[in-house]
Amino acid sequence: MTKSFWLCAVMTLLSASVSAGFSLVGLFGPGSGDSFARYAASRSVALLLTVVIAICVRSRMAVAVLGIAMTVVQAFDGVIGALTHDPSKTYGPFAFAVLNALVVIWLREERKRSEDRVPATNPDTNPTFPYRTP
Repeated sequence: MTKSFWLCAVMTLLSASVSAGFSLVGLFGPGSGDSFARYAASRSVALLLTVVIAICVRSRMAVAVLGIAMTVVQAFDGVIGALTHDPSKTYGPFAFAVLNALVVIWLREERKRSEDRVPATNPDTNPTFPYRTP
């Protein structure tokens, strides 16, 4: 796997870990009776486990899709932080969202460049295939 894959994987894993960590703190913290905290924790932990599985199977597409999902999650968390006028809950999530978006873009661009370099081996899709019969 390439450097862009691992950077995107680590960034997505870090983002999902922070999200799951904060939701678990909300679940077991002072307001532990809140059913919304339970829903947030279940979704955050599920995303974290999915990211771990995608990394273990080394799926470039799954890591990219989960990176996009975590970008959206962190962006929404930043909006919520801004609406509550809490700078620490605004700037951190927005920073994660921007960094996650950048590494996903890098991963996708590298994939496009590598596809352009590999010649197609299917005679139906590659008119310059050496064994193509007229």
